[in-house]
Amino acid sequence: MLRRLFSNVTYTCDHCGTRRRIPLRRIHFFERFHGLTQGQVVLIACPACGEGLQIPTPYRTHTGHDTRFDPQDPDNAVIHAD
Repeated sequence: MLRRLFSNVTYTCDHCGTRRRIPLRRIHFFERFHGLTQGQVVLIACPACGEGLQIPTPYRTHTGHDTRFDPQDPDNAVIHAD
């Protein structure tokens, strides 16, 4: 239980390579708040370079489904700008 509460998701920018770790509980809150559907991935506009997207490592969503970003299916992602 505690491991799940304090686990992080690593986001890496596809343009500049900047990495940042975000607590999984923040990602889950964002998913619930915006009513994301099953399997949708949250991408973040890179605050460091402003041109790339930060792509997450695979993680489990708030509904319990494994998620992974597929560049061939970009419609299955939600882009969040800081």
